[in-house]
Amino acid sequence: MMEFRKLKIKTKLIVVVLLTSTIGLLFTGAGVITLDRVKQKEILAEEMSILARVIASRSAAALSFRDQARAKDNLTSLLVRESVEFSCMYDLNRQVFASVVRESDHAIACPDQPREPGEYFYESYLEAYQAIELNGLAIGSVMVRTSLVDLDRRLQGQLIASVGILGLSLIMAFLITQSLQRAIYKPIVDLGDVANKITEHNNFSIRASTTNLDEIGDAINAFNSMLNKIEADKEELTRLAYYDPLTKLANRRMFSERLVFALENARRSGEQMGLIFLDLDKFKVVNDELGHDIGDLLLKSAAKRLEAALPASATAFRLGGDEFTVLQVGVTQHDLEVTAQSILKEFAEPLILAGKQLTISSSIGIALSDGNDNVSSIMKSADIALYQAKDAGRSNYKVFGGGN
Repeated sequence: MMEFRKLKIKTKLIVVVLLTSTIGLLFTGAGVITLDRVKQKEILAEEMSILARVIASRSAAALSFRDQARAKDNLTSLLVRESVEFSCMYDLNRQVFASVVRESDHAIACPDQPREPGEYFYESYLEAYQAIELNGLAIGSVMVRTSLVDLDRRLQGQLIASVGILGLSLIMAFLITQSLQRAIYKPIVDLGDVANKITEHNNFSIRASTTNLDEIGDAINAFNSMLNKIEADKEELTRLAYYDPLTKLANRRMFSERLVFALENARRSGEQMGLIFLDLDKFKVVNDELGHDIGDLLLKSAAKRLEAALPASATAFRLGGDEFTVLQVGVTQHDLEVTAQSILKEFAEPLILAGKQLTISSSIGIALSDGNDNVSSIMKSADIALYQAKDAGRSNYKVFGGGN
């Protein structure tokens, strides 16, 4: 200490700046690397959870219809991400239904039993499990395993970069004023970069990070809170985008996507798929005479009866108004006619709505395809069959290009 007192002020300032810079950088670097490691694991877990959730959503139909080819196609799309080692799909009996594995020098097998939905870190990899649900019920699960090699490389790079930054900072410690200015404007620049990344990638899971405890830190925390709300709202909008809020049936958007998948599957597998169009006879009369409230109750009841009439291989959708449609895969014309008869039978019983007894009936149009149709052509065929059923006296069905 006495020797330090003998130093010139200029030298003292240099020593103080270098010493405080070294200590500060060592502690800051260690803290940032540690925090970044934790955050990167959280981000990776979140990304894998989102990917597993997307695949689970896309695979509900494949698993329910036991379509291993489609299920494997869905899992294969995960291998686009280079860190993914393999992925497995389990059925309701917790047995492996489908799996894909990236080429590797050592054998990799799916775990015998799936774990509960969530993310599980191991020494060198992460496993993310997600339930596959159909109509709110779990029918299986998806597991994605991803390597942590990228995270380890990132940590090594950070250590090397930290050492370099430390040395450079000691050399540049004389420019303390510039360093102070950088400490003020850098968080603002970083926040702008985060905002640009969110806009560019449309990814609201990105978050800004800061160690500032001043007004800038408060602004960044407020920004992150806003992103949390936007991300939650986006998830809710996605749910609303695929389901009809009145009847709770899948809506036109999901129907369009499922129809494309069904046609592709029929084209690949050689099996036929069926499209059923139906609407409620004289629904407009009920709406006009009894009011829209009764009309809405009628639509809800019709949706329940429609679902009750369908076999496991069929899915109901509401296109809008009193228009409903049904997709049925792996069928023959006879299977579709049996489904149509079941629908007519289910609709035959009178309804009691708001103290009023109503008789409900439906006209049904059926189109059958081996996958060589496109979306427009098969919908047009089903629509023509529907109008043929109406012309024939309603409360019946017609098959496009065939009799019944």
